[in-house]
Amino acid sequence: MLTTKGIQEIASKFIPANLRPIAKRFYYIGRHPTHPGMKRYGTVQDLYYWVSDGNLDTELLLQNYFSAFFPALDTETSGTISVFDSNGVILGKKGFSVGHCGAARFKVSELLAEFSSSLNDDFGSLEVNIAIPDGLLEHIQKQHALYFWDRFYIGYSNKKGQLCFVHGVDKTHIYNQGVPHPTDWYKAPQDHQWAPEIPVDILDYQKFSVIMLNRTAHATKVTLSLLDSKDESLTWQAEIPPKGVRRFALNSEDTQSLVPSELRMRVEGMATQYGRPMVFKEFRNGAISAMHC
Repeated sequence: MLTTKGIQEIASKFIPANLRPIAKRFYYIGRHPTHPGMKRYGTVQDLYYWVSDGNLDTELLLQNYFSAFFPALDTETSGTISVFDSNGVILGKKGFSVGHCGAARFKVSELLAEFSSSLNDDFGSLEVNIAIPDGLLEHIQKQHALYFWDRFYIGYSNKKGQLCFVHGVDKTHIYNQGVPHPTDWYKAPQDHQWAPEIPVDILDYQKFSVIMLNRTAHATKVTLSLLDSKDESLTWQAEIPPKGVRRFALNSEDTQSLVPSELRMRVEGMATQYGRPMVFKEFRNGAISAMHC
Protein backbone atom coordinates (compact mmCIF):
# COMPACT_ATOMS: atom_id res chain seq x y z
CA MET A 1 0.00 0.00 0.00
CA LEU A 2 1.46 3.28 -1.10
CA THR A 3 1.93 6.01 1.48
CA THR A 4 1.59 9.71 0.76
CA LYS A 5 5.36 9.99 0.79
CA GLY A 6 5.64 7.09 -1.69
CA ILE A 7 3.17 8.74 -4.07
CA GLN A 8 5.15 11.99 -3.84
CA GLU A 9 8.40 10.20 -4.66
CA ILE A 10 6.85 8.51 -7.72
CA ALA A 11 5.29 11.76 -8.92
CA SER A 12 8.57 13.63 -8.52
CA LYS A 13 10.24 11.28 -11.04
CA PHE A 14 8.02 12.65 -13.82
CA ILE A 15 9.01 16.25 -13.11
CA PRO A 16 12.08 17.50 -15.05
CA ALA A 17 15.09 17.89 -12.73
CA ASN A 18 15.39 21.62 -13.35
CA LEU A 19 11.74 22.16 -12.31
CA ARG A 20 11.78 20.07 -9.14
CA PRO A 21 12.98 22.89 -6.82
CA ILE A 22 10.15 25.10 -8.11
CA ALA A 23 7.57 22.32 -7.69
CA LYS A 24 8.80 21.63 -4.16
CA ARG A 25 8.52 25.31 -3.28
CA PHE A 26 4.92 25.43 -4.48
CA TYR A 27 4.03 22.16 -2.73
CA TYR A 28 5.29 23.44 0.62
CA ILE A 29 3.73 26.91 0.49
CA GLY A 30 2.81 27.75 4.08
CA ARG A 31 4.49 24.61 5.42
CA HIS A 32 7.97 23.59 6.52
CA PRO A 33 9.50 20.89 4.23
CA THR A 34 10.79 18.88 7.21
CA HIS A 35 7.73 19.44 9.40
CA PRO A 36 4.57 19.86 7.29
CA GLY A 37 2.59 20.32 10.53
CA MET A 38 4.27 23.71 10.97
CA LYS A 39 1.65 25.65 9.08
CA ARG A 40 0.34 28.17 11.62
CA TYR A 41 2.23 30.06 14.33
CA GLY A 42 4.56 29.07 17.11
CA THR A 43 8.10 28.91 18.45
CA VAL A 44 11.02 26.52 18.07
CA GLN A 45 13.20 25.97 21.14
CA ASP A 46 16.62 24.57 21.93
CA LEU A 47 17.97 22.54 24.86
CA TYR A 48 20.82 24.03 26.91
CA TYR A 49 23.31 22.55 29.36
CA TRP A 50 23.06 23.64 33.00
CA VAL A 51 25.42 22.98 35.90
CA SER A 52 25.01 23.77 39.60
CA ASP A 53 27.64 22.02 41.74
CA GLY A 54 28.40 24.44 44.56
CA ASN A 55 31.16 26.16 42.60
CA LEU A 56 29.68 26.58 39.12
CA ASP A 57 26.19 27.93 38.62
CA THR A 58 24.08 28.66 35.56
CA GLU A 59 22.53 32.04 34.83
CA LEU A 60 19.59 32.74 32.53
CA LEU A 61 19.34 36.25 31.10
CA LEU A 62 16.12 36.13 29.10
CA GLN A 63 15.09 39.07 26.96
CA ASN A 64 11.79 39.71 25.24
CA TYR A 65 13.20 39.18 21.75
CA PHE A 66 9.82 39.88 20.14
CA SER A 67 10.31 43.53 21.11
CA ALA A 68 13.40 43.76 18.91
CA PHE A 69 11.47 42.49 15.88
CA PHE A 70 8.32 44.52 16.53
CA PRO A 71 9.28 47.58 18.61
CA ALA A 72 6.03 49.42 17.81
CA LEU A 73 3.79 46.63 19.18
CA ASP A 74 2.89 45.76 22.75
CA THR A 75 4.97 42.61 23.19
CA GLU A 76 4.37 41.97 26.88
CA THR A 77 4.14 38.21 27.32
CA SER A 78 4.97 35.22 29.52
CA GLY A 79 7.40 32.32 29.41
CA THR A 80 8.27 28.99 30.98
CA ILE A 81 11.61 27.52 32.08
CA SER A 82 11.69 23.70 32.08
CA VAL A 83 14.60 22.10 33.95
CA PHE A 84 15.57 18.45 33.32
CA ASP A 85 18.12 16.19 34.97
CA SER A 86 20.96 14.53 33.06
CA ASN A 87 18.59 11.78 31.90
CA GLY A 88 16.03 14.21 30.47
CA VAL A 89 13.58 13.74 33.37
CA ILE A 90 11.68 16.89 34.29
CA LEU A 91 12.69 18.41 37.65
CA GLY A 92 10.33 21.36 37.56
CA LYS A 93 8.90 24.28 35.62
CA LYS A 94 8.98 27.99 36.37
CA GLY A 95 6.65 30.52 34.80
CA PHE A 96 7.58 34.18 34.43
CA SER A 97 6.37 37.40 32.85
CA VAL A 98 8.42 39.69 30.67
CA GLY A 99 7.40 43.18 29.60
CA HIS A 100 7.82 45.00 26.31
CA CYS A 101 11.57 45.48 25.81
CA GLY A 102 11.97 43.75 29.17
CA ALA A 103 14.06 40.90 30.50
CA ALA A 104 14.08 38.30 33.27
CA ARG A 105 17.03 36.82 35.18
CA PHE A 106 17.28 33.49 36.99
CA LYS A 107 19.93 31.26 38.57
CA VAL A 108 19.52 27.52 38.22
CA SER A 109 20.61 26.96 41.84
CA GLU A 110 17.63 29.06 42.96
CA LEU A 111 15.27 27.22 40.62
CA LEU A 112 16.44 23.84 41.97
CA ALA A 113 15.89 25.03 45.54
CA GLU A 114 12.40 26.16 44.57
CA PHE A 115 11.69 22.77 42.97
CA SER A 116 13.10 20.98 46.09
CA SER A 117 14.63 18.46 43.72
CA SER A 118 16.69 15.46 44.81
CA LEU A 119 19.46 15.25 42.23
CA ASN A 120 21.63 12.33 41.21
CA ASP A 121 23.78 14.69 39.12
CA ASP A 122 24.71 18.33 39.45
CA PHE A 123 24.06 19.02 35.76
CA GLY A 124 21.34 18.50 33.18
CA SER A 125 19.45 20.29 30.41
CA LEU A 126 16.91 23.09 30.31
CA GLU A 127 14.58 24.76 27.85
CA VAL A 128 13.01 28.21 27.77
CA ASN A 129 9.84 28.98 25.83
CA ILE A 130 8.64 32.58 25.62
CA ALA A 131 5.10 32.71 24.21
CA ILE A 132 4.20 34.81 21.17
CA PRO A 133 2.52 37.97 22.53
CA ASP A 134 -1.24 38.29 21.88
CA GLY A 135 -0.79 41.63 20.14
CA LEU A 136 1.79 40.11 17.80
CA LEU A 137 -0.51 37.20 16.93
CA GLU A 138 -3.13 39.68 15.75
CA HIS A 139 -0.48 41.48 13.70
CA ILE A 140 0.68 38.37 11.81
CA GLN A 141 -2.72 36.84 10.99
CA LYS A 142 -2.20 37.48 7.27
CA GLN A 143 0.93 35.32 7.23
CA HIS A 144 0.62 31.71 6.00
CA ALA A 145 2.83 30.56 8.89
CA LEU A 146 5.38 32.17 11.17
CA TYR A 147 7.66 30.50 13.74
CA PHE A 148 10.24 32.12 16.01
CA TRP A 149 13.46 30.55 17.32
CA ASP A 150 15.13 32.17 20.32
CA ARG A 151 18.72 30.92 20.23
CA PHE A 152 19.87 32.87 23.27
CA TYR A 153 23.14 32.99 25.20
CA ILE A 154 23.27 31.08 28.49
CA GLY A 155 25.70 32.13 31.22
CA TYR A 156 27.88 30.25 33.69
CA SER A 157 29.56 31.69 36.79
CA ASN A 158 31.77 30.44 39.61
CA LYS A 159 32.46 31.44 43.22
CA LYS A 160 35.33 33.69 42.15
CA GLY A 161 32.92 35.81 40.12
CA GLN A 162 34.13 34.63 36.73
CA LEU A 163 31.42 34.60 34.06
CA CYS A 164 31.20 33.11 30.57
CA PHE A 165 28.50 32.62 27.97
CA VAL A 166 27.68 30.21 25.16
CA HIS A 167 24.84 30.26 22.63
CA GLY A 168 22.41 27.55 21.56
CA VAL A 169 23.17 25.49 18.48
CA ASP A 170 20.24 23.28 17.49
CA LYS A 171 16.46 22.96 17.50
CA THR A 172 14.70 20.59 19.90
CA HIS A 173 10.95 21.27 20.26
CA ILE A 174 8.23 22.88 18.17
CA TYR A 175 5.58 24.74 20.16
CA ASN A 176 2.50 25.26 17.99
CA GLN A 177 0.38 28.14 19.29
CA GLY A 178 -2.61 26.85 21.26
CA VAL A 179 -1.27 23.28 21.55
CA PRO A 180 -0.25 22.39 25.14
CA HIS A 181 2.45 19.83 24.34
CA PRO A 182 5.49 20.34 22.08
CA THR A 183 6.50 18.26 19.07
CA ASP A 184 10.03 16.87 18.68
CA TRP A 185 12.02 18.54 15.92
CA TYR A 186 14.16 15.42 15.56
CA LYS A 187 12.76 11.90 15.86
CA ALA A 188 15.60 9.40 15.49
CA PRO A 189 19.26 10.18 16.27
CA GLN A 190 21.77 10.17 13.45
CA ASP A 191 25.45 9.18 13.44
CA HIS A 192 27.32 12.40 12.78
CA GLN A 193 31.00 12.94 13.55
CA TRP A 194 32.82 16.03 14.69
CA ALA A 195 36.55 16.76 14.86
CA PRO A 196 37.49 20.27 16.01
CA GLU A 197 40.47 21.71 14.21
CA ILE A 198 42.12 23.20 17.32
CA PRO A 199 44.30 20.80 19.38
CA VAL A 200 44.22 20.72 23.19
CA ASP A 201 47.06 20.94 25.71
CA ILE A 202 45.44 19.29 28.71
CA LEU A 203 48.06 20.81 31.07
CA ASP A 204 46.50 24.24 30.47
CA TYR A 205 43.38 23.27 32.41
CA GLN A 206 42.31 22.15 35.83
CA LYS A 207 39.36 20.46 34.15
CA PHE A 208 38.41 20.14 30.50
CA SER A 209 34.81 18.97 29.96
CA VAL A 210 33.21 17.84 26.72
CA ILE A 211 29.41 18.07 26.94
CA MET A 212 26.95 16.35 24.60
CA LEU A 213 23.17 16.79 24.50
CA ASN A 214 20.69 14.49 22.80
CA ARG A 215 17.95 16.58 21.19
CA THR A 216 16.15 13.61 19.62
CA ALA A 217 13.24 11.40 20.74
CA HIS A 218 15.38 8.27 21.23
CA ALA A 219 18.55 7.30 23.11
CA THR A 220 21.87 7.64 21.33
CA LYS A 221 25.43 6.42 21.94
CA VAL A 222 28.38 8.77 21.66
CA THR A 223 32.13 8.14 21.66
CA LEU A 224 34.82 10.65 22.57
CA SER A 225 38.37 9.93 21.41
CA LEU A 226 41.58 11.79 22.21
CA LEU A 227 44.66 11.16 20.05
CA ASP A 228 48.13 12.47 20.78
CA SER A 229 51.03 13.34 18.45
CA LYS A 230 52.11 9.66 18.40
CA ASP A 231 48.60 8.54 17.43
CA GLU A 232 48.08 6.88 20.80
CA SER A 233 44.49 7.26 21.91
CA LEU A 234 42.00 7.09 24.76
CA THR A 235 38.29 6.50 24.23
CA TRP A 236 35.20 7.08 26.37
CA GLN A 237 31.61 6.09 25.56
CA ALA A 238 28.21 7.02 26.94
CA GLU A 239 24.54 6.51 26.15
CA ILE A 240 22.43 9.66 26.25
CA PRO A 241 18.68 9.34 26.89
CA PRO A 242 16.24 11.55 24.94
CA LYS A 243 16.68 15.21 25.98
CA GLY A 244 19.49 14.11 28.29
CA VAL A 245 23.10 15.22 28.60
CA ARG A 246 26.42 13.49 29.25
CA ARG A 247 29.66 15.11 30.34
CA PHE A 248 33.21 13.83 29.85
CA ALA A 249 35.21 15.71 32.53
CA LEU A 250 38.95 15.26 31.87
CA ASN A 251 42.20 16.39 33.48
CA SER A 252 45.90 15.58 33.16
CA GLU A 253 45.55 12.50 35.39
CA ASP A 254 42.83 11.04 33.15
CA THR A 255 45.06 11.43 30.09
CA GLN A 256 48.49 10.71 31.60
CA SER A 257 49.14 7.88 29.13
CA LEU A 258 49.08 10.40 26.25
CA VAL A 259 51.48 13.15 25.22
CA PRO A 260 49.62 16.07 26.84
CA SER A 261 50.16 18.73 24.18
CA GLU A 262 48.38 18.89 20.83
CA LEU A 263 45.69 16.36 21.71
CA ARG A 264 43.17 15.91 18.92
CA MET A 265 39.54 15.33 19.77
CA ARG A 266 36.93 13.36 17.84
CA VAL A 267 33.26 12.82 18.65
CA GLU A 268 31.33 10.00 16.96
CA GLY A 269 27.61 9.30 17.20
CA MET A 270 26.54 12.95 17.36
CA ALA A 271 22.74 12.72 17.39
CA THR A 272 21.99 15.81 15.29
CA GLN A 273 23.93 17.53 12.56
CA TYR A 274 24.13 20.94 14.25
CA GLY A 275 24.18 19.79 17.89
CA ARG A 276 27.91 20.24 18.26
CA PRO A 277 29.63 19.33 21.54
CA MET A 278 30.24 22.10 24.05
CA VAL A 279 33.69 22.43 25.58
CA PHE A 280 33.80 23.82 29.12
CA LYS A 281 37.26 24.91 30.29
CA GLU A 282 38.16 25.46 33.95
CA PHE A 283 41.59 27.07 34.39
CA ARG A 284 43.86 26.79 37.41
CA ASN A 285 43.58 30.53 38.13
CA GLY A 286 39.79 30.24 38.48
CA ALA A 287 38.83 31.52 35.04
CA ILE A 288 36.21 29.63 33.04
CA SER A 289 35.33 29.48 29.36
CA ALA A 290 32.60 27.77 27.33
CA MET A 291 32.37 27.32 23.57
CA HIS A 292 30.87 25.09 20.91
CA CYS A 293 33.51 23.22 18.94
